[in-house]
Amino acid sequence: MHKGLQFRNENVADLSEDKTLLARSFGNVTEENVFTFEYTLKDISELVLMEDLKLDEMKSFPFQTQISYTALDGSKCLRVISKQMDISNDREELEKKADFNLMSANAMQKGS
Repeated sequence: MHKGLQFRNENVADLSEDKTLLARSFGNVTEENVFTFEYTLKDISELVLMEDLKLDEMKSFPFQTQISYTALDGSKCLRVISKQMDISNDREELEKKADFNLMSANAMQKGS
């Protein structure tokens, strides 16, 4: 995850020191499984110390997920998914684009 962001509400043992890398292990997974995570901006006191970070000029944040797994035939596989997410301050726009089913799944996982 971008260095200006950090994961939140995760097991500290699963996070890197700066909370930008999350590693989790799962058992058997099917297409019905849903895994979620939460992130937030780092504290402003940390952000101002980052000389190469200009939040006021940023238009998007990069995200990447790396999924390593063993296929049914025993082969070891790695799937990499990269995406740029646009930054917005328009709450109405964000609420229209929000996936409330995913957000409720995250709330249920965190609550259990």
